Amino acid sequence: MLDLTGSGAKPLEAGDPVQIGGIPLAGRLGSGGMGRVYLGVHEGRYVAVKQVLPSIAGEDQDFVRRFGHELDNLAELPAEATAPLIASDRDARPPWLATAYVPGLTLSDAVRLHKGPLPARTLWLLLREAAAGLVPVHELGMVHRDLKPSNVMLTVEGATVIDFGVARATEQSQLTRSGMVVGTPAYMAPEQATTKRDLTGAADVFALGSVIAYAASGSPPFGEESGPAVLYRIVHEEPDLEAVRKLDPALADIVAACLAKDPEARPSASELVRSAAEHGPFTAPLWPESISGNLDEKAAFAANVQKIELPPPVSMETRNLGRKPRTKFRDRPRRTRVAFAVFPVVLTVGGATLAVQLLPHISEPEDRAAAGPSVSATAPAVPGAASSGASPSGSASPGKSPKDKQNEKEKGEGGKGGDKTADGGSSTAPGAGDTDGGGSQDVSGGSDASGGSGGSGGSSASGGSDASGGSGSGGTAPSGTHRYRNGENSKCLVAPFNGYPTAGNCDGSGSSWTLKPMSDGSFEMVHESGRTCLSAGAGGVLLLSCNEDETRRWRVGAGSTLVSVSTGRCLGSGNGGVVASSCLGNASQRWTAV
Repeated sequence: MLDLTGSGAKPLEAGDPVQIGGIPLAGRLGSGGMGRVYLGVHEGRYVAVKQVLPSIAGEDQDFVRRFGHELDNLAELPAEATAPLIASDRDARPPWLATAYVPGLTLSDAVRLHKGPLPARTLWLLLREAAAGLVPVHELGMVHRDLKPSNVMLTVEGATVIDFGVARATEQSQLTRSGMVVGTPAYMAPEQATTKRDLTGAADVFALGSVIAYAASGSPPFGEESGPAVLYRIVHEEPDLEAVRKLDPALADIVAACLAKDPEARPSASELVRSAAEHGPFTAPLWPESISGNLDEKAAFAANVQKIELPPPVSMETRNLGRKPRTKFRDRPRRTRVAFAVFPVVLTVGGATLAVQLLPHISEPEDRAAAGPSVSATAPAVPGAASSGASPSGSASPGKSPKDKQNEKEKGEGGKGGDKTADGGSSTAPGAGDTDGGGSQDVSGGSDASGGSGGSGGSSASGGSDASGGSGSGGTAPSGTHRYRNGENSKCLVAPFNGYPTAGNCDGSGSSWTLKPMSDGSFEMVHESGRTCLSAGAGGVLLLSCNEDETRRWRVGAGSTLVSVSTGRCLGSGNGGVVASSCLGNASQRWTAV
């Protein structure tokens, strides 16, 4: 196991992925409402891997769009501006990026460790370092937009501005449409707080002034509230710089200039670098003793890159050891009640015919486990009964020919070779055939309590057969747990725990899916973890919580396809994973339950 001492990372939690985009992960560096940041190793160096939360990727397209802007601009920034971009995948679901790991402390953590205002010499150094990071950004016509204490990292070598949710000045109208404000209120410039669209680097200079004031006093100069009150003070009132002025009047004047209401009146980032440099030289150790020890530990950790050993894949056989029979959702145990079919038995005793009606039997899971494999039986034919047409109630019924009986038997059993389900239906693969009169799919198996067909009588296939079921509008989904093999590449639908779905090894972990029927005839595809379901929405194909939302529902389509109820698109392999696209019926969209 990787030694995380000095890294600033915490061990991975149960729900965390062990790798993202092929980058093995060692720990969690941080998390928020929109995403998580992990520590990983890539090509012999530590990296910080930032992944958008699956729920955000699927539902907040504005955030995904801003994430794309961050990728575009990080790729253009020089290494001296911030932690350089190492790898990324904007098309992944959820998307992610990896930057160089910065072995340091955020300014907010440093102020807490120091337990008081940082000394004036330290503040001048902080001003020089942060402003130097903004210079190349502004030269490219970009704006950081969210400069704050948690986005400034102190290291043994200086300071680095991170988390560039940057945007080009020409793209502001797109990012601020409908009055949307992007940033942290306490560090916003007046023009940003009023959603002015033509932001320039002056907005970052204003934020930097607020950051320096925070480091000198422990609170931002306009207050710490996150609502309209602090935005009103930023636009209409003067900042509280008393603590800065007590430390160093010259620094207070610089900060006041940064906080000017008029963007044109503020100094540029280059001018701030020159002003701060006049208060040097800055020699090691650069930072106060209260935080230097912590920074030394992080530097020592970064200098010794350890190898991360990924755990071997867990086979389904190993995963199922010790699991109770037929228990599908260990996280949500429930007692299911299953009603078996009611059918008559006719007995002839001494020439007299007696009609006996068997009552329905209600079975609990424990009963089924004790009873062993379920067996279906057909009442034996009674001599003379067919010709007399006797029924349990004593009323006559039309006689049936052997051919009619055979057809009835095929309808009741769902086709030769079909595995019986608990409700009397047959287990069939996607697209296997039976639909009700209205054309919707019967997920429960297509049979009613008497064993008769619940649909129009199309033929059905066994759960392990090809999912096509021939042409037609769709078919019955298989009951129970299966793997789904793609017709084009013979790979299976796979999703690592808390990862995004892809096409992978049929024998690997994350490849088993259980179909949960919905009342409208559709079904949810429940991941083997029992916690998430396959989803198709605006964010693409994802694993999200099973909440019976339309985006989590699927139906069986023609030609072995799985069709999203939300989008009407078919699940298929593509772009190195799985996608939902227009239903074409080609091999990439055919799935076989195995």
